[in-house]
Amino acid sequence: MLTQAGVLHRCNGPMGAALKPTRKPSVPVPGDPHPVPRQAARLREIHAEMTEKGYGRVLVAPACVRLKVTEHPLHPHPYGPNALGTHPELLEEFIGLAPSAPRDLDEALRDFYVAVGLPTRPKHLVRAGHTPTALPSRADGALRVLARGSALTSPKRRSIGWRVTADDVRLHVGAGGEALSHGEVIELQAALTAWLRLNPAPGSTATPKR
Repeated sequence: MLTQAGVLHRCNGPMGAALKPTRKPSVPVPGDPHPVPRQAARLREIHAEMTEKGYGRVLVAPACVRLKVTEHPLHPHPYGPNALGTHPELLEEFIGLAPSAPRDLDEALRDFYVAVGLPTRPKHLVRAGHTPTALPSRADGALRVLARGSALTSPKRRSIGWRVTADDVRLHVGAGGEALSHGEVIELQAALTAWLRLNPAPGSTATPKR
C-alpha cells in the first residue's frame, strides 16, 4: 500500500490468516522532490517480481481509497531510532474499503495521483497530424495542459466549481447553485472544448488520441 506521504507498506504471511505488516515500511529518501512517483515505481517493480515468481491470485485489487485513519507522521530523518513503525490499522482499513472488482494497477495509481494533486500521464495522447480543425487560442492552451497530464480547475472562492482532466469532467455544485460570471463561462467552455477534442464521441469518425 502506497500512502500520500510516499510510504510503502507491505504485508506477508499465510493466505487467510491475519495480515502481518513488515517490520519497517519503505520510506522516501529525505529531500526527494518526487517521493510518491518514485515509490510508485517501486510498487510496480514489486508487482512484476511477484508475478514472475508465479503469484497470480489477487487478494486485494488495486484501488485508490480515501481512509479515515491518519498515517503516522514522518521524521525529517526517518532512519535508525526515528524509523517509521508498522501501521496495521491503516492497512486493515485499506483492505476493508478496497473494492473487490478486478482493476489494473496503473489505473489505480492514476486515480491516486489525481486525488493527491500530482500530474499524471493522460490516457489520451494528442498525436501530431491528427487535429481535424484549429481550436480557439484559449481552448488550444487548455488542450496542451490536459495533454501533459495536468488539470484545469475553477476558482476555489465559490461553492460551485469544476475540474477537468484528460480523462473526466467533474462538477461540484453547492447548495445555492451559484451563477458563473462571463469570464468563468469562457474558461469552462475552453476546458470542455479541449476535453471533447481528447475524447471523441463513441462511434465518431474522428481519430482516437491514444
